[in-house]
Amino acid sequence: MSELHYFRVNGLNDETDVSIIVNTLKVIDEVESVEVDLDSGMAFIKSEISAQEISLIIDGAGYNAILIPG
Repeated sequence: MSELHYFRVNGLNDETDVSIIVNTLKVIDEVESVEVDLDSGMAFIKSEISAQEISLIIDGAGYNAILIPG
């Protein structure tokens, strides 16, 4: 079952950073959708994988993801 996770992502400076996060997550079959807002630094990810796993993936791409409890 998919869940919507909200993250504050530190280290976003431009659309290239947004694209890196989106493209990194979209290749994962269990990720249904990814939306990253550069202005707010927020990422909205609908996925079947856990928030912890998503956070590790974003961190591995060179950014710092902080889960916002929903």
